[in-house]
Formats: sequence, C-alpha cells, structure tokens
Amino acid sequence: MTVSAHEATSQTKSMGEQAREYFAFDDQRDYDDVGRGLIAELPDGGRITDRDGRVVWDLAELRQSVKSDAPDTVHPSLWRQSQLITVGGLFEVVPGIYQVRNHDIANVTFVETADSVVLIDAGQGIRNSEVARDLYFAHRPRKPIAAIIYTHTHGDHFGGALAFASREDVATGKVAVIAPGLDFDRLALGENVLAGNVMARRAQYFFGELLPTGERGFVSCGIGTAITPAAIGYIAPTDLITETGTRRTFGGITFEFQYTPDTEAPEEMHIWIPEYRALTCAENANHSLHNIQTLRGARTRDASKFAHYLDEALERYGDEAEVHFGPHTWPVWGNAHVREFLESQRDAYKYIYDQALRLANHGYRPIEIAERITFPESLDKAWWNRGYHGTLSHDLKAVFHKELGWFNGNPATLYPHPEKVSAPRYVEAMGGAAAVIDLARTACGDGDYRWAVQLLDHVVTAEPDNAEAKNLQADAYEQLGYQAEGPQWRNAFLTAALELREGARRDVPTAAAGLDMVMGMPIDLLFDYAAIRLNGPAAVEHSARFALNITDLDGPHSFQVRNGVLHYWPKELATPDATITLDHQGLVAIVFQPSTFDKLLASDQITVDGDVEKLRSVLRLFDEFDPQFNIVTPID
Repeated sequence: MTVSAHEATSQTKSMGEQAREYFAFDDQRDYDDVGRGLIAELPDGGRITDRDGRVVWDLAELRQSVKSDAPDTVHPSLWRQSQLITVGGLFEVVPGIYQVRNHDIANVTFVETADSVVLIDAGQGIRNSEVARDLYFAHRPRKPIAAIIYTHTHGDHFGGALAFASREDVATGKVAVIAPGLDFDRLALGENVLAGNVMARRAQYFFGELLPTGERGFVSCGIGTAITPAAIGYIAPTDLITETGTRRTFGGITFEFQYTPDTEAPEEMHIWIPEYRALTCAENANHSLHNIQTLRGARTRDASKFAHYLDEALERYGDEAEVHFGPHTWPVWGNAHVREFLESQRDAYKYIYDQALRLANHGYRPIEIAERITFPESLDKAWWNRGYHGTLSHDLKAVFHKELGWFNGNPATLYPHPEKVSAPRYVEAMGGAAAVIDLARTACGDGDYRWAVQLLDHVVTAEPDNAEAKNLQADAYEQLGYQAEGPQWRNAFLTAALELREGARRDVPTAAAGLDMVMGMPIDLLFDYAAIRLNGPAAVEHSARFALNITDLDGPHSFQVRNGVLHYWPKELATPDATITLDHQGLVAIVFQPSTFDKLLASDQITVDGDVEKLRSVLRLFDEFDPQFNIVTPID
C-alpha cells in the first residue's frame, strides 16, 4: 500500500527549517530521563502476538523508523517526541515503584508494598498487559496483587485488567478495584460503547491505524506509541473514591487520592504515595498538551479544571514530591523539576481557558480565536506543552464549545444546507468543477494547502467520482500532514489522503468495543445501547412489551418498544407479549448481535413464553453499524 507518493514541497521544507531554528533541540533532559531506571527491555524487541499469532504490537518496527534525523516529511518536534516515546521496557521509577512502558499505548505502574503489589492502571489490551505482567514478575518478587487502581474512565487504563485479576478474584474480595466517582461504570462503558462505532472509526484517522509505519506515514500517537488491536476487557470497580484526601493502605504503603472530576475524563483522580514521595496526576499532566475536546469524539472537558486541580496538587503535594509519574510518557524527577513541570502545565491550561473566553467575550468565533491566540514563549517552548495529543488550535475551539455550545453565534451557520446540497451550489457558483480545481491547484502551488482542501471539499462532495479533484485534495492533505506537529492532525490528514486515493478500507477492523466490554455494562446501560441501535422510523409501527427473566441476575426486568422508542424498566409487566428467559451472557449476545437469536433459541440458551414472532420482528429493527463508513468522501 502506498500512502504518500510525494516528497515534501518547498513550503513544507521551509516550515520544518523554521521549527529547527525556533525550538531548543539541544535540550537533552528528556532523552536522559526517558531511559532512566531501565531494568529490562520488552521481550522479542517489543513485538507482541496474540494467541492466534496475530501481531498486536510491534515497537521494534516503530523504533527503527524514527532512528535517523528528522526527514522533511515529519515535523521536527513530532519526530523528537516519537523518538522519545518509543523507548520501552520495565523501568524503576524509584525503589518500590516500577513501570512497564510502550508495550501498549498506556503505561502500567506496579507499586510494591511489604506483602503485595498495587497496580495503577492496567493498560488497554489484555494480551499487551499479560506481557507487562510477565516482564515485571520476571525481574521483581512475585507478590500477590492486592488492588488495581483505575485513574480514570478511559479504556486504555482499564482494558487490560483481566491480565492481572479474574472477575472471581474481585468478586471474592481477593483483589480490590479502586476507581474515581459514583458512576464509573456508566461513564467508562457508555463512552466506549454507546458511541463506540463512530468513535472507533474516527480513531482510525486520528491514531493512524490505517497508515504504514514510516516517515511518510505513522510515527507515533504523541503520548503513546500506537493503538493495540488486542482484545479489551473490563472489571467493575469495588471501591469508589469521591472525596479528596481519601486514603487506602496496603502493606504499609499509603495511597491518598485527589478527586479531580470533569478534567481529562469525566471521572479522574490523582494519587499521592507519601512513603515514596511519588505523585501521579493521571492524564492531567503529561509530556504533551492534552485534548480539551478529543478529535475521535468524547465529552468536552473543562480546561479551567485541569488548571484548578493541578494547582491543588501543587498546594497539597508540591513541597514534598520528588517524582511525578504518569500513565503516559515518562516520569519527572527532583522536586524543583516536578514543580516546574506541573506549574507550566497548569498555566498552559489556564491560559487556553482564559484567552478563549476573553476573545469570545469580544465576539470572536471559534476559528477566529484559534487563529489569534498563541502561547507566550515561556509556555510555548516547553516541550511538555507542545501539541502531541491536544493542540492549542483545537483546544481553544473546545473551550468555546464547552462554555457556549456548537453554535458560533453567526445566524448564517444556524440553519445551513447539508454539504451534499450546498456543495454542488458552491461549485456552480465558482464556475464549475474545472474552475474550482484550477483555483485549488494555484493554492497548492502557493503552499496554501488549507485553502486548497476547503475548495476541493466542495468538488469531492458534489462529484465524488471526480478523480482529478480527489487526487489533488489528497496531495494537499499530504502536505498538511507532513507539516503537522500534532500526530493526530498528521494521522488524520494522511489517512484522508489514503481514503481519497484508495477508498475506505473495508478489510481493517476498527477497535470498537467487544463482548468482554459490553459484558461489564449495567443492565440499564446495556438497554441504552440497544435503544440507540433501534431504527426509530422503522419501529414506529411496532408496539411490543417483554418481560425478562435473567437467570443469573436479580430482577425483575422488562422492556417496551413503542412510538419508535425502546424503554427498559427494573419492574414487572402485567401483560407482556412474551417472557424471555436467558442468562446475562445470552442477553448481551442478542443485544450485541441480534442475528444470533435464532441460534440461541434452537440451543435452548433462550426460551420464549409467548409471541416469539413479535420478538423477532423487534430484533430485526436494530441497525448494524458500518464500522468503515466514509469520512472525507460522501456517504451515500
């Protein structure tokens, strides 16, 4: 597969040269820190396969691709970060705290106590986390795992938990699972399942899952190496933290929690370990600027709360902390360095929030705000504030969205035609497709790739078979990708070029939630997932009520389809059309994949007392989502 057929243009090369002059590339502190405490490298050079022999991780390939000096097709700052982020293995943070890094997109941290190990975050892929577990125990005492702590509600921090404990271990109290907030299950699983199809497809763009590794393709995720296609699981928490200052003690080691909701995740917390003078601010502090609004899609975050809780962490722990370690990137050592790091990150998020709202109050719109604001040099040149995950541009727009909503205030944008209607009209108004292509070709020649992409978007939407427009837009996207410092922007632009040249890839699965994750959903959330898959217009003429006897869960349970809407209730129905008897796994199976119903019915895994045809008719109303829908070319 050829993704990038062209060299960097003179304009792109010039941008790279300006970056080399601007940034302090002679600052080697991160290069010293990233390898500090290395005990053992990842086995097999960082190549991980699942039980079927499928490669789910290949750090060696990525490390090899970023060994040389920065090429013209990668922003020099991103190249530097990609070199740093590919250093993987088992590391000693301080005696008693160990991390396995870059075996997965997120780190796994092992905290040793007198008689046990406490895990902070569990990684994303079960298979990847098994490798982390085995590497740690190959070099450290084999103590039992007493607890798994999830710092927040994102799948790359809980998805590997089944590598470290079974659901039975947790149910019997052998292993505690500690997490922030009262609604962790709903927030963790809801985000990854209810909008899972669209988020997984968009993630393919922004995390470069479809790109080949190399200087004209994928070089890193910025705060991690890559997304793993390994299976993801879930174990529900048993111990929920909702107040700052709450403590738990294991084997003489204290874990004090700072509750930080509505920051990088809806539920998140920092952890202070006084015996080790060690602090983690979870994903609220990284060697990168973070997202206020993720490009893959998630709830918009609150930049002011990032700043507030980092400031609170400095007040509570800043005088004592000798190391800061995180679930991404590498630690920071020494009290002065820890304070410098946290203060700089705090100020970056406060600056974003304050300046976005300052200009909004002047009447500026999101795009105008993003074009007008730059960081002061003291923040801008700090490597840990560079846009390797979030970018200043889209974070400023996200503050506007968080505080003022999607509408930018201009009535012209309140009720526009959809693109498939407006695009042909724009093309006609500009003199036809050939004229627009000529304008775009001139823009490309001038190095104005942003304008070329905007012009050509109208042609590609109006005439999706126009090969000349698609190829020229792919060329413009390619140069934007080469110029991007943020890897998510780079990956999106290069993947857009790929889709324009080759079409949407139907042969590559997305990382949407699987059965292991859906099994962890509370029943009401499971039915929320069912409800968003119900084709409302097709369901309007159907009315049905069902009682559920879930044999391995307490009841009662029931659901109804009426007026194109599915409702679930934890109650009995007086006159259901049918009573369905099945176990929890069977319920998950038919919600996840309704086409399995007849097979489960024939095998007596499901029994139906009543109108089975009415149930079948309802199950036929559930949409099957296309996991590879078009993004830069129109959907039919």
